[in-house]
Amino acid sequence: MKTVVITGAAGGMGVALCHRLAKAGINLALCSHSAERLEALAKDLTATYGIKVTYAAFEIYEEAAVKAFFDSAAAELGNFDALVNLAGLSIPTKMETVTEEDFDRMIDVNVKGTLFASKHYALHAYEEGGLIINVGSMAARRANGNAPLYCTAKSALNMMASAMQIQLAQRNIRVTTLNPGGADTPFWGTRQVDRSKFLSADDVVDVIEFTLNHPRMVIHSVDFESAATVPATK
Repeated sequence: MKTVVITGAAGGMGVALCHRLAKAGINLALCSHSAERLEALAKDLTATYGIKVTYAAFEIYEEAAVKAFFDSAAAELGNFDALVNLAGLSIPTKMETVTEEDFDRMIDVNVKGTLFASKHYALHAYEEGGLIINVGSMAARRANGNAPLYCTAKSALNMMASAMQIQLAQRNIRVTTLNPGGADTPFWGTRQVDRSKFLSADDVVDVIEFTLNHPRMVIHSVDFESAATVPATK
Protein backbone atom coordinates (compact mmCIF):
# COMPACT_ATOMS: atom_id res chain seq x y z
CA MET A 1 0.00 0.00 0.00
CA LYS A 2 1.43 3.35 -1.09
CA THR A 3 -1.20 6.09 -0.79
CA VAL A 4 -4.22 6.49 1.51
CA VAL A 5 -6.80 9.27 1.64
CA ILE A 6 -8.14 10.25 5.07
CA THR A 7 -11.09 12.57 5.66
CA GLY A 8 -11.48 14.18 9.06
CA ALA A 9 -7.71 13.82 9.36
CA ALA A 10 -7.18 16.59 11.92
CA GLY A 11 -9.42 15.00 14.56
CA GLY A 12 -8.09 12.88 17.41
CA MET A 13 -8.61 9.57 15.65
CA GLY A 14 -7.38 11.01 12.35
CA VAL A 15 -4.11 12.24 13.85
CA ALA A 16 -3.44 8.84 15.41
CA LEU A 17 -4.14 7.09 12.09
CA CYS A 18 -1.97 9.51 10.13
CA HIS A 19 1.04 8.86 12.37
CA ARG A 20 0.51 5.09 12.23
CA LEU A 21 0.39 5.02 8.43
CA ALA A 22 3.14 7.59 7.93
CA LYS A 23 5.45 5.54 10.15
CA ALA A 24 4.87 2.65 7.74
CA GLY A 25 5.97 4.85 4.82
CA ILE A 26 2.51 5.39 3.32
CA ASN A 27 1.91 8.67 1.49
CA LEU A 28 -1.20 10.55 2.59
CA ALA A 29 -3.88 12.79 1.10
CA LEU A 30 -5.60 14.55 4.00
CA CYS A 31 -8.63 16.75 4.38
CA SER A 32 -10.45 18.39 7.27
CA HIS A 33 -12.57 21.45 7.93
CA SER A 34 -9.85 22.81 10.28
CA ALA A 35 -7.17 24.50 8.17
CA GLU A 36 -4.82 25.39 11.03
CA ARG A 37 -4.73 21.93 12.62
CA LEU A 38 -4.47 20.24 9.23
CA GLU A 39 -1.50 22.34 8.13
CA ALA A 40 0.34 21.66 11.39
CA LEU A 41 -0.34 17.93 11.08
CA ALA A 42 0.89 17.77 7.48
CA LYS A 43 4.12 19.59 8.34
CA ASP A 44 4.72 17.30 11.30
CA LEU A 45 4.18 14.15 9.23
CA THR A 46 6.49 15.32 6.46
CA ALA A 47 9.26 16.36 8.83
CA THR A 48 9.04 13.28 11.04
CA TYR A 49 8.57 10.50 8.49
CA GLY A 50 9.71 11.95 5.16
CA ILE A 51 6.56 10.88 3.35
CA LYS A 52 4.58 12.80 0.74
CA VAL A 53 1.55 14.61 2.13
CA THR A 54 -1.03 16.66 0.27
CA TYR A 55 -3.89 18.32 2.09
CA ALA A 56 -6.81 20.71 1.81
CA ALA A 57 -9.30 22.23 4.24
CA PHE A 58 -12.97 22.40 3.25
CA GLU A 59 -16.43 21.18 4.25
CA ILE A 60 -16.68 17.49 3.34
CA TYR A 61 -20.31 17.81 2.14
CA GLU A 62 -19.48 20.38 -0.58
CA GLU A 63 -19.00 18.20 -3.64
CA ALA A 64 -17.12 20.75 -5.75
CA ALA A 65 -14.48 21.05 -3.01
CA VAL A 66 -14.31 17.26 -2.59
CA LYS A 67 -13.79 16.79 -6.33
CA ALA A 68 -11.08 19.45 -6.47
CA PHE A 69 -9.26 17.82 -3.55
CA PHE A 70 -9.27 14.33 -5.07
CA ASP A 71 -8.30 15.60 -8.52
CA SER A 72 -5.40 17.63 -7.11
CA ALA A 73 -4.22 14.86 -4.77
CA ALA A 74 -4.30 12.27 -7.57
CA ALA A 75 -2.28 14.57 -9.82
CA GLU A 76 0.35 14.89 -7.09
CA LEU A 77 0.42 11.39 -5.60
CA GLY A 78 -1.05 9.14 -8.29
CA ASN A 79 -4.03 6.84 -7.83
CA PHE A 80 -5.10 5.87 -4.33
CA ASP A 81 -4.98 2.48 -2.63
CA ALA A 82 -7.56 3.22 0.07
CA LEU A 83 -9.90 5.81 1.54
CA VAL A 84 -10.70 6.11 5.24
CA ASN A 85 -13.84 8.16 5.89
CA LEU A 86 -13.31 9.55 9.39
CA ALA A 87 -15.11 12.88 8.99
CA GLY A 88 -18.04 12.91 11.37
CA LEU A 89 -20.10 15.11 13.64
CA SER A 90 -22.31 14.61 16.68
CA ILE A 91 -24.72 17.19 18.07
CA PRO A 92 -26.59 16.40 21.30
CA THR A 93 -30.23 17.30 20.71
CA LYS A 94 -33.55 17.39 22.58
CA MET A 95 -36.77 16.78 20.71
CA GLU A 96 -38.34 20.01 21.96
CA THR A 97 -35.47 22.19 20.70
CA VAL A 98 -34.05 20.31 17.69
CA THR A 99 -33.92 22.35 14.48
CA GLU A 100 -33.93 21.66 10.77
CA GLU A 101 -30.41 23.10 10.68
CA ASP A 102 -29.29 20.49 13.24
CA PHE A 103 -30.72 17.69 11.11
CA ASP A 104 -29.23 18.98 7.87
CA ARG A 105 -25.80 19.46 9.42
CA MET A 106 -25.73 15.91 10.83
CA ILE A 107 -26.75 14.34 7.53
CA ASP A 108 -24.46 16.60 5.51
CA VAL A 109 -21.29 15.69 7.41
CA ASN A 110 -21.93 12.06 8.29
CA VAL A 111 -23.78 10.83 5.19
CA LYS A 112 -23.42 13.25 2.29
CA GLY A 113 -19.72 13.77 3.03
CA THR A 114 -19.06 10.04 3.05
CA LEU A 115 -20.97 9.65 -0.21
CA PHE A 116 -19.04 12.36 -2.05
CA ALA A 117 -15.63 11.25 -0.74
CA SER A 118 -16.37 7.66 -1.75
CA LYS A 119 -17.60 8.72 -5.19
CA HIS A 120 -14.49 10.71 -6.03
CA TYR A 121 -12.16 8.14 -4.46
CA ALA A 122 -13.67 5.48 -6.72
CA LEU A 123 -12.97 7.64 -9.76
CA HIS A 124 -9.26 7.66 -8.85
CA ALA A 125 -8.82 4.13 -7.47
CA TYR A 126 -6.52 1.69 -9.24
CA GLU A 127 -8.07 -0.41 -11.97
CA GLU A 128 -7.27 -3.57 -10.00
CA GLY A 129 -9.41 -2.36 -7.11
CA GLY A 130 -9.30 -0.44 -3.88
CA LEU A 131 -10.71 -0.18 -0.38
CA ILE A 132 -13.10 2.22 1.36
CA ILE A 133 -13.26 2.12 5.15
CA ASN A 134 -16.16 4.03 6.67
CA VAL A 135 -15.93 4.76 10.38
CA GLY A 136 -19.44 4.66 11.75
CA SER A 137 -20.51 4.18 15.35
CA MET A 138 -22.18 1.75 17.71
CA ALA A 139 -24.84 4.47 17.84
CA ALA A 140 -26.07 2.92 14.59
CA ARG A 141 -26.70 -0.33 16.48
CA ARG A 142 -27.76 0.86 19.92
CA ALA A 143 -29.93 3.94 20.41
CA ASN A 144 -28.58 6.85 22.46
CA GLY A 145 -31.32 9.02 23.91
CA ASN A 146 -28.99 12.02 24.05
CA ALA A 147 -28.16 11.92 20.34
CA PRO A 148 -31.10 10.80 18.18
CA LEU A 149 -29.82 12.62 15.10
CA TYR A 150 -26.38 11.04 15.41
CA CYS A 151 -27.97 7.59 15.67
CA THR A 152 -30.03 8.38 12.57
CA ALA A 153 -27.05 9.61 10.57
CA LYS A 154 -24.81 6.67 11.45
CA SER A 155 -27.60 4.18 10.73
CA ALA A 156 -28.04 5.78 7.31
CA LEU A 157 -24.28 5.60 6.77
CA ASN A 158 -24.26 1.87 7.48
CA MET A 159 -27.06 1.10 5.03
CA MET A 160 -25.60 3.35 2.34
CA ALA A 161 -22.23 1.62 2.76
CA SER A 162 -23.81 -1.83 2.47
CA ALA A 163 -25.42 -0.89 -0.84
CA MET A 164 -22.21 0.80 -1.96
CA GLN A 165 -20.34 -2.42 -1.22
CA ILE A 166 -22.54 -4.39 -3.62
CA GLN A 167 -22.23 -1.84 -6.41
CA LEU A 168 -18.49 -1.17 -6.14
CA ALA A 169 -17.67 -4.86 -5.95
CA GLN A 170 -18.14 -4.82 -9.73
CA ARG A 171 -14.99 -2.68 -9.85
CA ASN A 172 -13.18 -4.77 -7.24
CA ILE A 173 -13.43 -1.97 -4.67
CA ARG A 174 -14.09 -3.36 -1.20
CA VAL A 175 -16.19 -1.39 1.28
CA THR A 176 -15.98 -1.91 5.03
CA THR A 177 -17.84 -0.11 7.81
CA LEU A 178 -16.36 -0.07 11.30
CA ASN A 179 -18.66 0.80 14.19
CA PRO A 180 -16.61 1.57 17.30
CA GLY A 181 -18.09 2.33 20.68
CA GLY A 182 -17.16 5.50 22.51
CA ALA A 183 -13.54 6.56 22.07
CA ASP A 184 -11.54 8.94 24.22
CA THR A 185 -10.82 11.72 21.70
CA PRO A 186 -11.55 15.47 21.41
CA PHE A 187 -14.69 14.47 19.44
CA TRP A 188 -16.73 14.98 22.63
CA GLY A 189 -15.81 18.66 22.99
CA THR A 190 -16.96 20.14 26.30
CA ARG A 191 -19.67 17.54 26.91
CA GLN A 192 -19.58 15.94 30.34
CA VAL A 193 -18.89 12.33 29.37
CA ASP A 194 -17.13 9.67 31.45
CA ARG A 195 -14.36 8.54 29.13
CA SER A 196 -12.55 6.33 31.64
CA LYS A 197 -13.85 3.10 30.11
CA PHE A 198 -13.80 4.18 26.48
CA LEU A 199 -11.66 2.84 23.67
CA SER A 200 -8.51 4.81 22.91
CA ALA A 201 -7.89 6.35 19.49
CA ASP A 202 -5.16 3.74 19.00
CA ASP A 203 -7.66 0.93 19.66
CA VAL A 204 -9.74 2.12 16.72
CA VAL A 205 -6.65 2.66 14.57
CA ASP A 206 -5.64 -0.96 15.28
CA VAL A 207 -8.86 -2.15 13.63
CA ILE A 208 -8.48 0.24 10.70
CA GLU A 209 -4.89 -0.90 10.17
CA PHE A 210 -5.93 -4.57 10.30
CA THR A 211 -8.52 -3.92 7.58
CA LEU A 212 -6.03 -2.02 5.42
CA ASN A 213 -3.46 -4.81 5.71
CA HIS A 214 -5.73 -7.68 4.62
CA PRO A 215 -6.44 -7.11 0.92
CA ARG A 216 -7.63 -10.69 0.36
CA MET A 217 -10.47 -10.31 2.86
CA VAL A 218 -13.88 -8.68 2.39
CA ILE A 219 -14.80 -7.38 5.83
CA HIS A 220 -18.43 -6.34 5.54
CA SER A 221 -18.81 -4.51 8.85
CA VAL A 222 -17.37 -4.73 12.34
CA ASP A 223 -18.96 -3.58 15.60
CA PHE A 224 -16.60 -3.22 18.53
CA GLU A 225 -16.33 -1.45 21.87
CA SER A 226 -14.28 -1.42 25.01
CA ALA A 227 -14.59 -4.58 27.09
CA ALA A 228 -14.97 -2.32 30.11
CA THR A 229 -18.32 -1.05 28.80
CA VAL A 230 -19.88 -4.45 28.16
CA PRO A 231 -21.95 -5.73 31.10
CA ALA A 232 -20.82 -9.09 32.45
CA THR A 233 -23.24 -11.91 31.69
CA LYS A 234 -24.67 -13.96 34.53
